[in-house]
Amino acid sequence: MPLAVFVLGLAIFAQGTSELMLAGLLPEMAADLGVSVPDAGLLISAFAIGMLVGAPVLAVLTLRWPHRRSLLAFWPRSP
Repeated sequence: MPLAVFVLGLAIFAQGTSELMLAGLLPEMAADLGVSVPDAGLLISAFAIGMLVGAPVLAVLTLRWPHRRSLLAFWPRSP
C-alpha cells in the first residue's frame, strides 16, 4: 500500500478522535463556560456542522491550487 494511504488514515483517525474527545469533556466544558450540559452539547453540534460544510467547500475551492499554496494558505498561525 502507498505511504499516502497510511498518512490519510492517520489524519482521519486524528480528526475523528478530536471530534469525539469533546463529548467526554462535555461536563467540564459546561462548568467552565457556566452553561448547562445540553447547551454546551450544541457547541459540539456546531463544530460538526462546520466541519461537514466547510471541508467539502474548501476542497472544491482549492482544487486547482498548487499543493504548496494550499498548505501555506491554511497553515495555522500563532497570534
